Amino acid sequence: MSTLDATDALTPEPDLVPASPRELKRLIKDWRRGRATKNLSEAFHDAYVALIGALMLGAMVINVILKAQRTVASCDSTSCLSARTVLPWAGFAAAVGVALAISRLFGPVLASAAEGFWLLDAPISRARLLRSRLFMAVGIALVGGAALGALVSALTGSSAAEVVAWSAATGLSAAAAVSFAAAQQGAEHHRLTVVASYVFGFLGVAALGLVIGIAAGWLSFGLSNDLGVELAMALGGFAVAVLVTSFVVAQLRLKQIRRTRLLSGGALVSGISGAFFALDIGLARDIVVERRAAEKGHVRAVRGKGLGLQALTWREWQRLRRFPQPLLALAGTAVVPYAADALGMSTLTPVFAALALFAALIPLLGGLRVLTRTGGLARCLPFSLAQIKLASITVPAVLAAVWAVVTTAAYRGFGDGAVARSIPDASLMAIATAAAGLLAAVRWTQAKGVDFGAPMISTQAGAFPPGLMTNLFRGFDVALLVTAPMLLGLSPFWSLVIAGIAALILLNSMDAESLRARQAEQKADLERQRKQREAELATSRQRKR
Repeated sequence: MSTLDATDALTPEPDLVPASPRELKRLIKDWRRGRATKNLSEAFHDAYVALIGALMLGAMVINVILKAQRTVASCDSTSCLSARTVLPWAGFAAAVGVALAISRLFGPVLASAAEGFWLLDAPISRARLLRSRLFMAVGIALVGGAALGALVSALTGSSAAEVVAWSAATGLSAAAAVSFAAAQQGAEHHRLTVVASYVFGFLGVAALGLVIGIAAGWLSFGLSNDLGVELAMALGGFAVAVLVTSFVVAQLRLKQIRRTRLLSGGALVSGISGAFFALDIGLARDIVVERRAAEKGHVRAVRGKGLGLQALTWREWQRLRRFPQPLLALAGTAVVPYAADALGMSTLTPVFAALALFAALIPLLGGLRVLTRTGGLARCLPFSLAQIKLASITVPAVLAAVWAVVTTAAYRGFGDGAVARSIPDASLMAIATAAAGLLAAVRWTQAKGVDFGAPMISTQAGAFPPGLMTNLFRGFDVALLVTAPMLLGLSPFWSLVIAGIAALILLNSMDAESLRARQAEQKADLERQRKQREAELATSRQRKR
């Protein structure tokens, strides 16, 4: 051994100092910037397009808000003023309930698969790594809640002071809800978050019921003009206290969050973002349903009943009994037409009610989605596709009929500024609105996914597969088309006629996929017959020889 080798052997190796979370984040940022594919001009062009789009959408939203303010402000009676004062309470409760539900679904603190692969296993502080995620979740809830509070209070014709007060109170309350959910996530406790989301959802529906009672004259409250500002300030102060306390507890518990929980939320965000990138909202809902099913694990098998199509209908009843939560949303939408009529928007009541029912009936059409998306399963049943569709929507149709009976009184007209109608007209309007919501849900549920293998359509924004942009409007188009005659002041009979035509189109057995399958079978039969004729002709020629 040489002297140099002996010296190297005796020299101790320097201690390796692990990198800090800030250094790792900077390293990731350098990697991402170094692999950017856009130049500066392309980035400026994208920013310009985004700015113009935001200005156009902002102008349309502001125009709608101003028109709604003028419409609602035309009703200046005591009942209308009291009802408009109570309506921001419903927006506040809805914002907190939605924030809690989304936080329970995603985390709210989460990490991607790449980060969980090597960052979370690195010898660094997990709390320092996840602190920015907590700040981001709370900030998004703050901005979203403030926007919702400002929108609801502005649509009710409130003053500028009330709009600012309710915007701040709703934003702070939503941020406090996310902080509370993060604190529960660190302790692996989620029951309080779920219970709180249901409680605030019930409070939102109760606030809408209070609006209806005041407008109808069933209840009488001497609400002053300053009550809304005072209540918003009180709620905002309480939300600040909850926000600070929960945020501190959530920060202390960041290091206790398991990696499995962090990665599951990141995987859910990745899947939903991919579905929205393809503009397939149905796929996004399927991902959420699969996540809930995976959390539940397994259920007890139940034997079905009935024969033929009755078995399919009975399965829908069993599915509803096993998961009755959609009934709560359906019951909550029954308040929408009453609230719209109470606020002096009788003309727009069918549109608002149909859209609300459309959203509430989608979770009840799971069987229809499975049977229409899985063509092989539908072909295994000895029924036509039209019969399968009718059997699958029987339960939602019955619930929609009950909804129509419950909401018939809303179209009779009550409160100041309401349009008085006869009982037959009100009944027809309720039935037409329920049909519009049901058919819109059917249209949305059985819509096919985007076929990226089909020939692309050339546009100025690039190549798009056919049906990509129309996915956003599926369901909404049917709801607006059926309710258009009532919106224009025509008889609801014409809405029922349009609903009948839409039902014939949506519930038939000749969809595009079955037509393509039948055409393929016909081509195969023609090819088989052609080959048979050629074989017979060749055999006859050989015999002649």
